[in-house]
Formats: sequence, structure tokens, C-alpha cells
Amino acid sequence: MSGHVFVSPDALLAAAAQLEAVAHRMQATLDASAPALHLPPAGTEEVSILTASHFNSIADSFLPSATTGIAELLGAAATLRKQAAEYEGQDHSFGTALAAGM
Repeated sequence: MSGHVFVSPDALLAAAAQLEAVAHRMQATLDASAPALHLPPAGTEEVSILTASHFNSIADSFLPSATTGIAELLGAAATLRKQAAEYEGQDHSFGTALAAGM
């Protein structure tokens, strides 16, 4: 059984565009929502202060993780774009070689 893989650079570019769109939507949502993730204590008693502190510490751990996820999506999109360009380059080289009778 011979294995052949068909790669469509256009499909890779479309996937990259979709990943970038998701990353940009996530960033916009994060930018809009980040201030609301931190809240002041509802009162001055210990329970309100500890509850606010707990929620704020969760927000403080979530924000860097979300930013990392966005960067990873953009990195994956860049990789797909690079691979699409490499496939197009190889296809062009093979086409030139075939046209030259090599």
C-alpha cells in the first residue's frame, strides 16, 4: 500500500485564518472582561475580604493562562502559514522540474 498525502495550502491558510480569528476574539473578550474579573470586597468583615481575595487570586491565575492560550493559537496559525508556503514552494519546484523534463 503506497501512502500519498494531499496537502492543500489553501486549506492550511484557511485554518490559520480561523485560528487567528478565534485568538483575536478571545483577546477582545479578555480585554473587555478583565476589569470585571477583579472585585472589591462586598463589606469590611473577614468573610467578604477573604472571598474577594479568593476570586481575585483565581482571576490572577486565569489571565496569564488565557494570554498563553491566545499566543499558542497565534503560533499554530503561523506554523500553518509557514507550512502552506513550504508546500507551495515544493509544488512550484516540482512543476518547474517537470516542465524542464527532469
